[in-house]
Amino acid sequence: MRSFIYSLIIIFILTYQLVYSQTPPYYHYTPSVGLASSTVYDIIQDSNGFIWIATLNGLNRFDGSRFLTYQKTDGLNSNSITSLMEGNNGELYIGNYESGINVLYKGRIESYRTKVKDAEFRTTYLTDTKEHIYAYGPFTNIVKIAKKGIAKTDDFFNPRTQAANPNLNRIIKTGEEQLLLLTSKGLFGFDGSTISKYNIPGLEEKNLNCGAADKDGNILIGTEGAIYRINDKKVIATYSINLFSENNVSNLIVDSRGGIWFSISGKGFYTIPAGSDEIINIGSKLDLKTTQITKFIEDNEGNIWIATFGKGVYCLTNIYLLNYSEDDGLVNNYVNSVLKVSSGRLLIGTINGISILENGSINQLLYNSGRAINGYINNLIKKDNNIYVSLTSNESESIEVFYKDLKLQISRLQSICETSNGLFLFGGIGNNIVVQKEFKNNKYPEWNYLFDLKAQLNRINIIKEDSKKNIWVGTGLGLCRITDWIGKEIGGWKKTYYINDPVLGAKINSVYEDNEGNVWFAGLNGVARYNSIDNSIKHFINFSGHDLTSSNSIAMDKRGRIWIGNMKGVYIIHGDSVKYLNSQTGLPSNEVLSIEYDNRNDKMYIGTSNGLSELSLSLFENYKQMSPALHLNNFTAGNLKFTDKNNLEFERDQNNIAVDISAINYSSPSTIKYRYKLNNIITETGNNKINYASLENGDYQLEIFAKTQNSGWSKPYIITFRILPHFYETIWFYALLFALLICFHLMFIYWRIRLNRKKIKKELELAERINELKHQALSAMMNPHFIFNSLNSVQYLINSKRNEEANDYIAVMAKLIRKNLETAGDAFILLSEEISRLKLYLDLEKLRFQDKFIYEIFIGDDIDTNSLMIPNMIIQPFVENSLWHGIINSGIEGLLKISFQFEEVDIDSAIYKSLVIRVTDNGVGINEAKKSKKEDHISKGIQIIEERLRLLSARMEIPKPIMFEDLNSVNSNLHGTEIIISLPPPLYKIS
Repeated sequence: MRSFIYSLIIIFILTYQLVYSQTPPYYHYTPSVGLASSTVYDIIQDSNGFIWIATLNGLNRFDGSRFLTYQKTDGLNSNSITSLMEGNNGELYIGNYESGINVLYKGRIESYRTKVKDAEFRTTYLTDTKEHIYAYGPFTNIVKIAKKGIAKTDDFFNPRTQAANPNLNRIIKTGEEQLLLLTSKGLFGFDGSTISKYNIPGLEEKNLNCGAADKDGNILIGTEGAIYRINDKKVIATYSINLFSENNVSNLIVDSRGGIWFSISGKGFYTIPAGSDEIINIGSKLDLKTTQITKFIEDNEGNIWIATFGKGVYCLTNIYLLNYSEDDGLVNNYVNSVLKVSSGRLLIGTINGISILENGSINQLLYNSGRAINGYINNLIKKDNNIYVSLTSNESESIEVFYKDLKLQISRLQSICETSNGLFLFGGIGNNIVVQKEFKNNKYPEWNYLFDLKAQLNRINIIKEDSKKNIWVGTGLGLCRITDWIGKEIGGWKKTYYINDPVLGAKINSVYEDNEGNVWFAGLNGVARYNSIDNSIKHFINFSGHDLTSSNSIAMDKRGRIWIGNMKGVYIIHGDSVKYLNSQTGLPSNEVLSIEYDNRNDKMYIGTSNGLSELSLSLFENYKQMSPALHLNNFTAGNLKFTDKNNLEFERDQNNIAVDISAINYSSPSTIKYRYKLNNIITETGNNKINYASLENGDYQLEIFAKTQNSGWSKPYIITFRILPHFYETIWFYALLFALLICFHLMFIYWRIRLNRKKIKKELELAERINELKHQALSAMMNPHFIFNSLNSVQYLINSKRNEEANDYIAVMAKLIRKNLETAGDAFILLSEEISRLKLYLDLEKLRFQDKFIYEIFIGDDIDTNSLMIPNMIIQPFVENSLWHGIINSGIEGLLKISFQFEEVDIDSAIYKSLVIRVTDNGVGINEAKKSKKEDHISKGIQIIEERLRLLSARMEIPKPIMFEDLNSVNSNLHGTEIIISLPPPLYKIS
């Protein structure tokens, strides 16, 4: 009996030591939130990130927010699912306790095996190698089954055929094709065909219940009363498990941080932190003291999942956090101040006294009399080896309290500061600072009012002396800085106020000096930093989209990060980056009231309105802040659902698009945000579903991103699709319509052109007829003009008694008149006829002037005078003008040259082959002739010719068809005039 009682005492002591006053953040999943059954046999995470849960009532797929359930009606052989395993190509093998194995692949469930060699089998556990699945259970054969897509090589293996006659408990995988059998008679190797006994020194030959491999390739094996760590067939470490009368280790894993998680049959679960032999009873904090644990896994975020028999599934998240509450021993969950003392203890100031965290357990601080300290703890201050407590209570005087080797000095005023010269400053609620030379002096002889005396209810929240001997006083009305106070009376202290400062002009809750001597302030309107070198102030009201108003506390860790306790959580600022912790990431509450950094153990203590958090920075640094993995659940267009995501085509009436996406995250699923980018339209929301109604036809690319509170945006999940247009919206319809419009337009233009051409043709015909009539009239005017001149000549000859010459003249003139009469009605005549007529006229003039001149006619080689036609009667007036006004008045023998040749002439930037006629004389010249020239019939004749040429060239803009040039202006040694007549087409014709 004594031995039994002694054993119970030992067990009680050990159990008490194992129950730590801390609870990790966790989620608890039961049938009330979608789990198929509270009895869970297996749990795995697949390569897409989904958690699969095998239960007594079906199979669940979980993405952190939603459970999808598969049961017998969906194709399972049974609702009792005992084991799960993912294959090489993403297929899921589902072990049914009653009826073989199903496989789930691409959304379809099929019955994969119910018999092997015509024998039915049950599946409790599954393991695999590259090509085979091994299904087994306690006291059963090992069933070897080929994986999907590999030729069948099904077979049975019976471990009890070995000489040791063992019972098989578990199979663990140690290599691609290497398996270890954990049996009632020790450890055996299994290569898929043969079983061989392993003799490992230090490993007792007893019932081996469970095993797991760690990241270093070691094998951990759980047995009755111990966990063995094995490497290279040697035991390299042993963990003694001596917690109860029976210590049967039934399940275990080693997490990525090196921690061991294990369960004891019917006694909950425990953890051994990496690098430690300390056993922590985590299960008791989750009310799992007597619960059977069926499986542990660690997901790719570092969360630990615990499957239980009868209590559902637990997920321990944010492993870097441990939380303490009233259930763990705190006197109150409202933690207003936290102080780490050098003895390794943590003082926790609440609104109902002080708790002390020591060696994982929590005790309440008592007065020396043994009475509990009650009241609101405003501040816990440590100065050198002294600890000061600001306590609002009914106590009337300052007192000392002892806890083991600690001495705490308690004041009833709201804030305390011990200065570098030994003064004590106490802040009250009456806008004043009390100055004392001793802590215990309760007479308060000296008062120092800060703000206007009217501000009598201004509370002094914090008093802090920095390394530069500045006194910073944070109050309900803002900040006051006191300088030049050492050695001076209170009234001589210099005070600086920041009434107009956006942060420092409002309530200040905390003052903190960092390692570089900068002073930080946390208050109602945000955070400010005072630079002690240049006295500048920088404000942090909104930082990278985070609202820092309503801040209560500040601390800095050894990595230089600033931690800000805020009524919305904790903000961790490092350079330009921000991390944010709140209740959705494991804190007991969003309302963070105090922060304390433990530099020695690299921990941050966070006091909230609902308890205390202990944050391990070493674990926090290694914690995986992963962007959520995205998986398409449904893509709906109209009434059609798709699981493919690329190059989809929908009819025009299927233009209502709905997307259901899973962003897989288990640490903080409620913080997930989504960004949808459809072509260039971006939508950000907290919803994993989005609808696009009545999309226009065209090509679309939908990019979906997701992020958690402290992760970046994930890689885009891209869906491409096309909405086909109605025919009247297609390019062919528009092309046809465009072609019809073009044809109609062309027909209309053609009709208008034809109409205009007819009109223009008629107008041209009329104009040409009018021009022709005008030309004929003008030509007719030339004949009387010529006859008049000729009769004058005949009269002159007769009066001069030159009758013979007069007769010759009349004969020649008769020929000339006959030619004029023959061509009088022609607009154009042959050049040969014009030259013949010119010769007759010149011969007449020679007779008249008694051979006072000679003439020459030059015709270019490329001119055919018998086919080239020129306007009628255009040369003779110029020839006559040269004779009468140039040669006859010169007093010298005259020379008249007439030339016809083709030349290239530039008209309106276009080159035309023109007939150029030059009439050149050696007379007095045009300038000299103008001096004595009168307006007479000769000038009138030239004007008539110019008008005729313009009429004939009505369709061409000819700049000036006739040019006069005085040869003397070109060369002073020359005399005479040159007349140039340019006849471009159509002023000449080829017959």
